Amino acid sequence: MAGDMNLAAPDRSTMVELNRTTLRLWQWGDPNRPPVVLVHGGWDHGRMFDGIAPEIAALGFHAVAVDLRGHGDSGRLGGSGACWLAWNLDLALLIGYLGRPAGLVGHSMGGGQALSVAGAFPDLVTWVVCIDGLGPSFEGTGDADHGELVAQWLEGAEALTTSPPRTYATVEEMAARRRRVNVRLPEQWALHLAVHGSRPWPGGGFVWKSDPAMRIGGPGPFGEGVLRAQNRLIRCPVLALTGSEPDQWSDLSQDTIAGRLADMRRAHHQVVPGAGHYVHIEQPGAVLGHLAGFVGA
Repeated sequence: MAGDMNLAAPDRSTMVELNRTTLRLWQWGDPNRPPVVLVHGGWDHGRMFDGIAPEIAALGFHAVAVDLRGHGDSGRLGGSGACWLAWNLDLALLIGYLGRPAGLVGHSMGGGQALSVAGAFPDLVTWVVCIDGLGPSFEGTGDADHGELVAQWLEGAEALTTSPPRTYATVEEMAARRRRVNVRLPEQWALHLAVHGSRPWPGGGFVWKSDPAMRIGGPGPFGEGVLRAQNRLIRCPVLALTGSEPDQWSDLSQDTIAGRLADMRRAHHQVVPGAGHYVHIEQPGAVLGHLAGFVGA
């Protein structure tokens, strides 16, 4: 399936007003079935699940991929940077909008969001499949000067207001740029993500849809202790999937992975052979097999 790019468009696409912003939803399957919300990673968008979302719907779910605020066709971040708490609340309100507790499938930053929502709103989340999204490595940052970090954030925020977005002559150029960063991402998938993640620029060329404010991140201190405290609040079953191959943003040691999973009450970990960071794109069949077994579908 990874090499098959004859991807069907979502069954439905809607825009909803939640938490003082607009969220784009991409939907597959019967809306009366139990919902599964699919949450993409930083700089991505909901169409990255075009490969597995129809298969999740075929298991008997209503699959809903969201463009997080600041991404895709959803509302912007403004000058606030990476709004972790706003994303949490957006997702909680989205589950409420869907009308019943949901399963969450999250990749990378979206996996972290799924775990955070499960910890903060346990009655809303039935289970989590976290795809290489157990959080960043904090090794070497224990003695960080948080005052200096905030100063750097403010400097980045100021620069953001004066610099125009980078433009590309063609969408194909954007896809090639993406593959230089994500070297394991198949060429056809890089183009698919660029097609749905770009928009024309009034002055000519194309720009990424993702909000440039993502470049500045967030100013608050955040470390291993905070992350593990969050994980201890999670009550639902969690399936963590990581790839066997080294890749960009897959930098957690096995000891760190084990420690974070140990803080969750009902977590299970599977390593997927032949995959890097984009496990569900490189090995979709394996991911769907693990998910089906996990949820008993």
